[in-house]
Amino acid sequence: MRRPQGHPINGLLVPWRRYAWLFLVLLAGCAAPGGQAWLHLSQKARDNGFKPVNFSSTPFLLAGLLKGQPGADDLVVYLEGDGRGVVRGHVTQDPTPGQPLSYELAESDPAPAVLYLARIGQYQPTQTGPEFQPYWSEKRLAEEAVAAADSAIDEVKRRLEARRIHLVGYSGGGGLATLLAQRRTDVASLVTVAGLLDTQWWVREKNYHPLTGSLNPADQAASLTDLPQVHFYGAFDYIIPGAMSGHFQSLAPFTRFQRVEVQTNHWKNWAEWWPDLLKMHVLPLRSLAVAQPL
Repeated sequence: MRRPQGHPINGLLVPWRRYAWLFLVLLAGCAAPGGQAWLHLSQKARDNGFKPVNFSSTPFLLAGLLKGQPGADDLVVYLEGDGRGVVRGHVTQDPTPGQPLSYELAESDPAPAVLYLARIGQYQPTQTGPEFQPYWSEKRLAEEAVAAADSAIDEVKRRLEARRIHLVGYSGGGGLATLLAQRRTDVASLVTVAGLLDTQWWVREKNYHPLTGSLNPADQAASLTDLPQVHFYGAFDYIIPGAMSGHFQSLAPFTRFQRVEVQTNHWKNWAEWWPDLLKMHVLPLRSLAVAQPL
């Protein structure tokens, strides 16, 4: 079913044209990302053909890195995990990840157009106040957070004249990728790496604080029945155990669903494994997806 031509934020349906101006504020001005972590990451990214970009979707700023020129049919979007949003049970002031694992995965991707998209608050020193902190704790997958990422992808897709989106999400970014796939009509494939696919199951199994205010990707699992997708999980992952993707698979009669175990934990060696995982699982999945009409 095609979604409405707008984004519901705080209960209001906002026309998509409102976001037409949000694209690609390069590293200049007060709206640009900052901090030593961003300087280090953006320099590394430039060396690998990416350009720093910034998106404004009021009240949020999202940092990103983009590789690609107009004319690519397919845009691959890598969504960062939750970073250091909650440490030892306490919400931090800065959720910027110590290891931007999703970017490390994006670096190896041979696709001609690749977007790395950070989460709310990451690399954004002006957005670390108490009004933003819920968006890297209990509201990390809130409707307005999903809408902000959705708008950024829309703008890059328009500028690059892309036709299809391939989503890759790590950890909490896997949950975000799944929610985006459920609302968009242009997603050709979905890949998660240690993905948060069912927030209620996770809270219950791990005895964590409920993610009040977040959407649950599992609630609309049936909308992805025919979407080509692969879910990687670490054999020794105690943060988001492999049983989560198995549970998610049981929620709907999926027709193109793969689960792949990797001999690692939640963080270690994913970037080293990624070129082989791309070749063996992800690139064939994209080829299958491209052969199917949207």
